Amino acid sequence: MPKVAVVKTSPRTIYEDISRAMDFADYDKFVSKDVATTIKLNLSWSKLFPGCSTNPYIFDGMLRKLISDGFDRRKIQAVENETVVTNIYAGTRNNNWYPVIKKHRIKFLPLIKAHYVDVKLPRETLVLEDIFGEVIAPKEIFGTNIIHLPTIKTHGHTQMTGALKDSFGLYLTKNRHLAHLKIHEVLVDLLLLQQTISNSEFVLTDGTIMGDGAGPRTMIPKIGNVLIATSDMVAADTVQTRLMGINQKLVHKLQIAKELGLGESDPNKIDIVGDFESWEDLPNFHLSSGKSPVITWNRGFLKFPGMKTFLFKSPLMWLPTQLSGLYHDGIWLPLKGKRWVKWFLEETEWGALWNSYTE
Repeated sequence: MPKVAVVKTSPRTIYEDISRAMDFADYDKFVSKDVATTIKLNLSWSKLFPGCSTNPYIFDGMLRKLISDGFDRRKIQAVENETVVTNIYAGTRNNNWYPVIKKHRIKFLPLIKAHYVDVKLPRETLVLEDIFGEVIAPKEIFGTNIIHLPTIKTHGHTQMTGALKDSFGLYLTKNRHLAHLKIHEVLVDLLLLQQTISNSEFVLTDGTIMGDGAGPRTMIPKIGNVLIATSDMVAADTVQTRLMGINQKLVHKLQIAKELGLGESDPNKIDIVGDFESWEDLPNFHLSSGKSPVITWNRGFLKFPGMKTFLFKSPLMWLPTQLSGLYHDGIWLPLKGKRWVKWFLEETEWGALWNSYTE
Protein backbone atom coordinates (compact mmCIF):
# COMPACT_ATOMS: atom_id res chain seq x y z
CA MET A 1 0.00 0.00 0.00
CA PRO A 2 1.72 3.23 -1.12
CA LYS A 3 2.04 6.13 1.29
CA VAL A 4 0.88 9.52 0.04
CA ALA A 5 1.71 12.45 2.29
CA VAL A 6 -0.64 15.42 2.16
CA VAL A 7 0.41 18.33 4.35
CA LYS A 8 -0.81 21.84 5.01
CA THR A 9 1.63 24.65 4.35
CA SER A 10 2.11 28.42 4.35
CA PRO A 11 4.69 30.89 2.99
CA ARG A 12 6.24 31.07 6.48
CA THR A 13 6.62 27.30 6.91
CA ILE A 14 7.05 26.05 3.34
CA TYR A 15 10.60 24.70 3.70
CA GLU A 16 9.80 22.81 6.90
CA ASP A 17 6.60 21.50 5.33
CA ILE A 18 8.43 20.19 2.26
CA SER A 19 10.76 18.33 4.60
CA ARG A 20 7.81 16.97 6.60
CA ALA A 21 5.99 15.82 3.48
CA MET A 22 9.03 13.99 2.15
CA ASP A 23 9.69 12.32 5.49
CA PHE A 24 6.05 11.29 5.90
CA ALA A 25 6.30 9.65 2.47
CA ASP A 26 9.52 7.81 3.47
CA TYR A 27 11.40 9.36 0.58
CA ASP A 28 14.75 8.10 1.87
CA LYS A 29 13.61 4.52 1.20
CA PHE A 30 13.35 5.31 -2.50
CA VAL A 31 15.66 8.21 -3.32
CA SER A 32 19.23 6.90 -2.95
CA LYS A 33 22.30 8.98 -2.15
CA ASP A 34 24.43 6.42 -4.00
CA VAL A 35 23.28 7.49 -7.47
CA ALA A 36 22.70 10.82 -9.20
CA THR A 37 19.38 12.62 -8.77
CA THR A 38 17.39 14.29 -11.55
CA ILE A 39 14.87 16.98 -10.61
CA LYS A 40 12.29 17.42 -13.36
CA LEU A 41 10.92 20.95 -13.32
CA ASN A 42 7.54 21.79 -14.82
CA LEU A 43 7.43 24.52 -17.48
CA SER A 44 3.96 25.09 -18.89
CA TRP A 45 4.58 28.68 -20.01
CA SER A 46 7.69 30.72 -20.66
CA LYS A 47 5.89 33.57 -18.89
CA LEU A 48 5.21 33.82 -15.17
CA PHE A 49 1.65 32.85 -14.37
CA PRO A 50 0.59 31.66 -10.89
CA GLY A 51 -0.08 27.93 -10.62
CA CYS A 52 1.32 27.27 -14.08
CA SER A 53 4.96 26.18 -13.59
CA THR A 54 7.23 25.00 -10.76
CA ASN A 55 7.58 27.71 -8.13
CA PRO A 56 11.13 28.64 -7.07
CA TYR A 57 10.35 28.10 -3.39
CA ILE A 58 9.33 24.48 -4.11
CA PHE A 59 12.51 23.92 -6.11
CA ASP A 60 14.57 25.58 -3.38
CA GLY A 61 12.83 23.62 -0.61
CA MET A 62 13.46 20.31 -2.35
CA LEU A 63 17.17 21.11 -2.75
CA ARG A 64 17.47 22.29 0.85
CA LYS A 65 16.03 18.99 2.03
CA LEU A 66 18.21 16.81 -0.17
CA ILE A 67 21.45 18.64 0.60
CA SER A 68 20.75 18.84 4.35
CA ASP A 69 20.11 15.09 4.33
CA GLY A 70 23.53 14.44 2.83
CA PHE A 71 22.94 14.34 -0.90
CA ASP A 72 25.96 15.51 -2.90
CA ARG A 73 25.00 18.67 -4.81
CA ARG A 74 27.50 17.65 -7.51
CA LYS A 75 25.30 14.63 -8.27
CA ILE A 76 22.07 16.62 -8.57
CA GLN A 77 20.83 17.95 -11.90
CA ALA A 78 17.69 19.90 -12.73
CA VAL A 79 16.19 19.34 -16.17
CA GLU A 80 13.39 20.66 -18.34
CA ASN A 81 12.51 20.71 -22.02
CA GLU A 82 10.77 23.14 -24.31
CA THR A 83 7.83 22.82 -26.67
CA VAL A 84 6.81 24.50 -29.89
CA VAL A 85 5.21 27.23 -27.75
CA THR A 86 7.75 27.57 -24.90
CA ASN A 87 11.41 28.56 -24.69
CA ILE A 88 13.48 26.85 -22.01
CA TYR A 89 15.84 29.77 -21.41
CA ALA A 90 13.09 32.37 -21.19
CA GLY A 91 11.05 30.04 -18.98
CA THR A 92 13.94 29.38 -16.62
CA ARG A 93 14.53 33.11 -16.26
CA ASN A 94 10.90 34.22 -16.02
CA ASN A 95 10.00 31.56 -13.45
CA ASN A 96 12.93 32.43 -11.16
CA TRP A 97 14.72 29.08 -11.42
CA TYR A 98 18.15 30.50 -12.18
CA PRO A 99 18.67 32.03 -8.70
CA VAL A 100 17.89 28.64 -7.11
CA ILE A 101 20.27 26.80 -9.44
CA LYS A 102 22.97 29.37 -8.72
CA LYS A 103 22.38 29.31 -4.96
CA HIS A 104 22.74 25.55 -4.64
CA ARG A 105 25.41 25.21 -7.34
CA ILE A 106 23.74 22.32 -9.10
CA LYS A 107 23.82 21.43 -12.77
CA PHE A 108 21.01 22.52 -15.09
CA LEU A 109 20.46 20.50 -18.26
CA PRO A 110 18.11 21.95 -20.90
CA LEU A 111 16.85 18.77 -22.50
CA ILE A 112 17.19 20.30 -25.95
CA LYS A 113 20.89 19.58 -25.37
CA ALA A 114 20.41 16.05 -24.04
CA HIS A 115 21.39 12.92 -25.96
CA TYR A 116 18.27 10.86 -26.65
CA VAL A 117 18.82 7.15 -27.15
CA ASP A 118 16.60 4.16 -27.89
CA VAL A 119 15.08 2.26 -24.96
CA LYS A 120 14.02 -1.38 -24.93
CA LEU A 121 10.89 -1.77 -22.83
CA PRO A 122 9.77 -4.98 -21.06
CA ARG A 123 6.42 -4.91 -22.91
CA GLU A 124 4.86 -3.35 -25.97
CA THR A 125 3.67 0.21 -25.67
CA LEU A 126 0.00 1.07 -25.93
CA VAL A 127 0.41 3.83 -28.51
CA LEU A 128 3.84 5.45 -28.12
CA GLU A 129 5.63 3.52 -30.87
CA ASP A 130 2.66 3.83 -33.22
CA ILE A 131 2.59 7.62 -32.86
CA PHE A 132 6.32 8.39 -32.77
CA GLY A 133 7.90 5.30 -34.32
CA GLU A 134 10.41 5.05 -31.49
CA VAL A 135 10.89 4.87 -27.73
CA ILE A 136 13.67 7.21 -26.59
CA ALA A 137 14.91 8.92 -23.45
CA PRO A 138 17.84 11.22 -22.56
CA LYS A 139 20.76 9.02 -21.56
CA GLU A 140 21.81 11.65 -18.98
CA ILE A 141 18.94 10.53 -16.70
CA PHE A 142 19.44 6.75 -16.98
CA GLY A 143 19.89 5.11 -13.58
CA THR A 144 19.13 8.29 -11.64
CA ASN A 145 16.54 9.09 -9.00
CA ILE A 146 13.87 11.08 -10.85
CA ILE A 147 11.97 13.64 -8.76
CA HIS A 148 9.06 15.49 -10.33
CA LEU A 149 7.89 18.96 -9.21
CA PRO A 150 4.47 19.48 -10.85
CA THR A 151 1.75 21.90 -9.82
CA ILE A 152 -1.93 21.19 -9.16
CA LYS A 153 -3.76 22.54 -12.18
CA THR A 154 -6.36 21.68 -14.75
CA HIS A 155 -5.65 20.73 -18.35
CA GLY A 156 -7.88 20.82 -21.41
CA HIS A 157 -6.50 17.57 -22.82
CA THR A 158 -6.15 15.47 -19.65
CA GLN A 159 -8.50 17.05 -17.06
CA MET A 160 -5.50 17.57 -14.78
CA THR A 161 -1.76 18.08 -14.81
CA GLY A 162 0.22 16.22 -12.19
CA ALA A 163 2.97 13.68 -11.74
CA LEU A 164 2.30 11.63 -14.88
CA LYS A 165 1.84 14.66 -17.10
CA ASP A 166 5.18 16.06 -15.90
CA SER A 167 6.88 13.17 -17.71
CA PHE A 168 5.64 14.60 -21.00
CA GLY A 169 8.53 17.04 -21.19
CA LEU A 170 11.09 14.56 -19.93
CA TYR A 171 10.80 11.93 -22.65
CA LEU A 172 9.06 13.61 -25.58
CA THR A 173 10.67 16.24 -27.75
CA LYS A 174 8.99 19.15 -29.55
CA ASN A 175 6.75 16.69 -31.42
CA ARG A 176 4.79 15.90 -28.24
CA HIS A 177 1.67 17.65 -29.59
CA LEU A 178 1.17 14.58 -31.81
CA ALA A 179 0.14 12.66 -28.69
CA HIS A 180 -2.87 14.74 -27.68
CA LEU A 181 -5.61 12.55 -29.12
CA LYS A 182 -4.25 9.51 -27.21
CA ILE A 183 -2.85 11.46 -24.30
CA HIS A 184 -3.85 9.10 -21.47
CA GLU A 185 -2.32 6.07 -23.17
CA VAL A 186 0.83 8.05 -23.98
CA LEU A 187 1.25 9.07 -20.36
CA VAL A 188 0.96 5.46 -19.22
CA ASP A 189 3.57 4.44 -21.80
CA LEU A 190 5.88 7.16 -20.48
CA LEU A 191 5.40 5.89 -16.93
CA LEU A 192 6.49 2.44 -18.07
CA LEU A 193 9.48 4.05 -19.79
CA GLN A 194 10.44 5.93 -16.65
CA GLN A 195 10.19 2.87 -14.43
CA THR A 196 12.38 1.01 -16.91
CA ILE A 197 15.30 3.46 -16.96
CA SER A 198 15.24 5.14 -13.53
CA ASN A 199 16.74 4.06 -10.23
CA SER A 200 13.66 5.38 -8.45
CA GLU A 201 10.91 7.96 -8.81
CA PHE A 202 9.42 10.45 -6.40
CA VAL A 203 7.02 13.38 -6.70
CA LEU A 204 6.44 16.56 -4.72
CA THR A 205 3.26 18.15 -6.06
CA ASP A 206 2.79 21.85 -5.38
CA GLY A 207 -0.69 22.89 -4.28
CA THR A 208 0.28 26.23 -2.79
CA ILE A 209 -1.34 28.00 -5.75
CA MET A 210 -3.71 25.90 -7.85
CA GLY A 211 -4.92 26.50 -11.39
CA ASP A 212 -8.65 26.30 -12.14
CA GLY A 213 -10.52 26.40 -15.45
CA ALA A 214 -9.06 26.18 -18.95
CA GLY A 215 -5.57 24.97 -18.08
CA PRO A 216 -2.68 24.72 -18.35
CA ARG A 217 -2.27 28.44 -19.09
CA THR A 218 -5.58 30.31 -19.28
CA MET A 219 -6.49 29.58 -15.67
CA ILE A 220 -7.87 31.25 -12.56
CA PRO A 221 -5.34 30.80 -9.74
CA LYS A 222 -6.55 29.79 -6.28
CA ILE A 223 -4.69 29.50 -3.00
CA GLY A 224 -4.52 25.87 -1.85
CA ASN A 225 -1.78 25.74 0.81
CA VAL A 226 -1.17 21.98 0.43
CA LEU A 227 1.61 19.67 -0.73
CA ILE A 228 1.55 16.04 -1.94
CA ALA A 229 4.57 13.74 -1.69
CA THR A 230 4.91 10.07 -2.61
CA SER A 231 6.97 7.51 -4.49
CA ASP A 232 3.91 6.30 -6.44
CA MET A 233 3.17 8.58 -9.40
CA VAL A 234 -0.27 7.09 -9.99
CA ALA A 235 -1.25 7.41 -6.33
CA ALA A 236 -0.05 11.03 -6.36
CA ASP A 237 -2.37 11.91 -9.23
CA THR A 238 -5.21 9.89 -7.71
CA VAL A 239 -5.01 11.93 -4.51
CA GLN A 240 -4.75 15.07 -6.62
CA THR A 241 -8.11 14.32 -8.28
CA ARG A 242 -9.65 14.22 -4.79
CA LEU A 243 -8.15 17.60 -3.87
CA MET A 244 -9.27 19.10 -7.19
CA GLY A 245 -12.77 17.67 -6.93
CA ILE A 246 -12.48 16.04 -10.36
CA ASN A 247 -14.28 12.78 -11.16
CA GLN A 248 -11.51 10.20 -11.10
CA LYS A 249 -13.25 8.14 -13.78
CA LEU A 250 -12.60 10.93 -16.30
CA VAL A 251 -8.84 10.62 -15.76
CA HIS A 252 -8.39 7.43 -17.75
CA LYS A 253 -4.61 7.25 -17.30
CA LEU A 254 -5.11 6.29 -13.65
CA GLN A 255 -7.23 3.23 -14.41
CA ILE A 256 -5.00 2.16 -17.29
CA ALA A 257 -1.84 2.47 -15.19
CA LYS A 258 -3.35 0.45 -12.35
CA GLU A 259 -4.47 -2.32 -14.72
CA LEU A 260 -0.91 -2.59 -16.01
CA GLY A 261 0.54 -2.73 -12.49
CA LEU A 262 2.33 0.62 -12.75
CA GLY A 263 0.79 2.24 -9.68
CA GLU A 264 -2.21 2.44 -7.37
CA SER A 265 -5.41 4.32 -8.16
CA ASP A 266 -7.77 2.65 -5.69
CA PRO A 267 -8.38 5.11 -2.83
CA ASN A 268 -8.97 2.19 -0.47
CA LYS A 269 -5.43 0.96 -1.13
CA ILE A 270 -3.64 4.30 -0.61
CA ASP A 271 -2.32 5.15 2.85
CA ILE A 272 -2.95 8.86 3.48
CA VAL A 273 -0.37 10.26 5.93
CA GLY A 274 0.66 13.72 7.07
CA ASP A 275 -1.85 16.34 8.20
CA PHE A 276 -4.93 14.41 7.09
CA GLU A 277 -6.14 11.10 8.47
CA SER A 278 -7.96 9.54 5.53
CA TRP A 279 -9.22 9.94 1.97
CA GLU A 280 -12.51 11.31 3.29
CA ASP A 281 -10.62 13.85 5.41
CA LEU A 282 -8.92 15.43 2.38
CA PRO A 283 -10.18 18.87 1.30
CA ASN A 284 -12.01 19.51 -1.98
CA PHE A 285 -10.99 22.73 -3.73
CA HIS A 286 -13.73 22.38 -6.38
CA LEU A 287 -11.61 22.89 -9.47
CA SER A 288 -13.18 22.35 -12.87
CA SER A 289 -11.26 21.76 -16.06
CA GLY A 290 -12.14 23.50 -19.31
CA LYS A 291 -10.72 24.01 -22.78
CA SER A 292 -9.16 27.18 -24.07
CA PRO A 293 -10.03 28.21 -27.65
CA VAL A 294 -6.62 26.89 -28.76
CA ILE A 295 -7.19 23.42 -27.27
CA THR A 296 -10.78 23.31 -28.54
CA TRP A 297 -9.57 24.18 -32.04
CA ASN A 298 -6.73 21.66 -31.79
CA ARG A 299 -8.85 18.70 -30.74
CA GLY A 300 -11.63 19.57 -33.16
CA PHE A 301 -9.42 19.77 -36.23
CA LEU A 302 -7.36 16.68 -35.37
CA LYS A 303 -10.46 14.50 -35.54
CA PHE A 304 -10.67 15.01 -39.31
CA PRO A 305 -8.83 12.38 -41.39
CA GLY A 306 -5.43 13.56 -42.53
CA MET A 307 -5.54 16.75 -40.47
CA LYS A 308 -2.71 15.64 -38.16
CA THR A 309 -0.38 15.28 -41.13
CA PHE A 310 -1.67 18.48 -42.73
CA LEU A 311 -1.11 20.64 -39.64
CA PHE A 312 1.72 18.97 -37.72
CA LYS A 313 3.79 17.11 -40.30
CA SER A 314 3.92 19.67 -43.08
CA PRO A 315 5.32 23.18 -43.66
CA LEU A 316 2.06 24.47 -42.15
CA MET A 317 3.31 23.46 -38.69
CA TRP A 318 4.16 27.12 -38.05
CA LEU A 319 0.47 28.12 -38.26
CA PRO A 320 -0.97 26.52 -35.08
CA THR A 321 2.22 27.43 -33.23
CA GLN A 322 1.93 31.09 -34.15
CA LEU A 323 -1.80 31.15 -33.41
CA SER A 324 -1.22 29.66 -29.96
CA GLY A 325 1.48 32.20 -29.17
CA LEU A 326 -0.66 35.04 -30.47
CA TYR A 327 -3.65 34.01 -28.37
CA HIS A 328 -1.87 33.22 -25.09
CA ASP A 329 0.90 35.84 -25.11
CA GLY A 330 -0.70 38.56 -27.19
CA ILE A 331 -4.38 38.44 -26.27
CA TRP A 332 -5.27 36.44 -23.15
CA LEU A 333 -2.33 37.41 -20.93
CA PRO A 334 -2.59 41.20 -21.49
CA LEU A 335 -6.41 41.28 -21.37
CA LYS A 336 -7.18 38.72 -18.64
CA GLY A 337 -4.11 37.02 -17.23
CA LYS A 338 -2.16 40.14 -16.27
CA ARG A 339 -4.50 40.96 -13.41
CA TRP A 340 -3.94 37.50 -11.90
CA VAL A 341 -0.18 37.93 -12.10
CA LYS A 342 -0.53 41.29 -10.36
CA TRP A 343 -2.80 39.75 -7.72
CA PHE A 344 -0.29 36.98 -7.07
CA LEU A 345 2.75 39.23 -6.78
CA GLU A 346 1.18 42.16 -4.95
CA GLU A 347 -1.62 40.73 -2.84
CA THR A 348 -0.52 37.25 -1.74
CA GLU A 349 2.21 36.08 0.61
CA TRP A 350 3.11 33.38 -1.91
CA GLY A 351 3.76 36.06 -4.50
CA ALA A 352 5.97 37.97 -2.07
CA LEU A 353 7.95 34.78 -1.41
CA TRP A 354 8.20 34.08 -5.15
CA ASN A 355 9.46 37.62 -5.74
CA SER A 356 12.13 37.25 -3.05
CA TYR A 357 14.00 35.01 -5.48
CA THR A 358 14.20 37.72 -8.13
CA GLU A 359 17.75 38.89 -8.75
